[in-house]
Amino acid sequence: MRTDLPDSAEKVIDRLTVDFEGFSAQLQRAARFIIDNPREVGVQSMRALAGKAEVHPNTLVRLAQAIGFEGFESMRERFRDFVVADGLGGFRDRASWLRKLAARGGTSEVISEMAATTAENLDVMWRRQASKELDSIADAILKAPRVYVLGMGSAYSLAHSFWYVARMAFDHISPIPRHGSQPIDDVAWIQPEDVLVALTFQPYRTETLAAVRRAQEVGATIIGVTDSATSPLARVADHTLTAPTSTPQFFESHAAVMAMLEGLVAVLVSRAGDDALERIESFHRQRLSAGLYEEPAPLAGLG
Repeated sequence: MRTDLPDSAEKVIDRLTVDFEGFSAQLQRAARFIIDNPREVGVQSMRALAGKAEVHPNTLVRLAQAIGFEGFESMRERFRDFVVADGLGGFRDRASWLRKLAARGGTSEVISEMAATTAENLDVMWRRQASKELDSIADAILKAPRVYVLGMGSAYSLAHSFWYVARMAFDHISPIPRHGSQPIDDVAWIQPEDVLVALTFQPYRTETLAAVRRAQEVGATIIGVTDSATSPLARVADHTLTAPTSTPQFFESHAAVMAMLEGLVAVLVSRAGDDALERIESFHRQRLSAGLYEEPAPLAGLG
């Protein structure tokens, strides 16, 4: 048994992340849930956590033992102070009114569950963001000669939306894949000085990961936008932004991802020079003069 036990929730998460690839499929499922939902660990029973992670309770015991603990309870103890410091109670208080709507049944119940999950995803996403990492990501994008933004399937619209807004301030950002093309084609000529911003969420797209590996081979900087620190994209990216995509409906929610990308655009503009501000103003002035809008509108928020 290992003697260098993690002595905090953060160190447990770090250990699980580092050891992740060596775990069995079931242990990976349990580890991913704990890494992505650390606040749940200190307040839920082992059986409840296992149910949410969709594993047998004994899997959590084996996971704790795999990183050196005698059992699950001794690992969970590391999360007690983490829950208090993270203000879990405050979030549940803010969301409690949404839960009450479920008593009405029907559409009200569906909407209340959607609203509660979206609010929690946003809360978790913003808490995950680290200023230093965002600064590093923004600087990499601003310094690169070319930036490619890649998303396939449901991630395509997210990548395109990020580009659509960012291109108002910057002219070196391009969305891929292009029409009639494949991601691997569009990164064929990527250079070491370039940046690839790749988006993929569980189940992770093979085309996206293939393009990421190609860009990685030539030394380009990879910025991963994904749903977990344990995703195959996060494990190879130079920088990673994660946002939960949990939802009570049949398909993943991208509300928190979209908010995170909007935040990244805001950071980019805040760190850019006057040229970016002048470009934004010129972009909207041309639209206004071309009569693209039915009614006069302030520069902020023009779509």
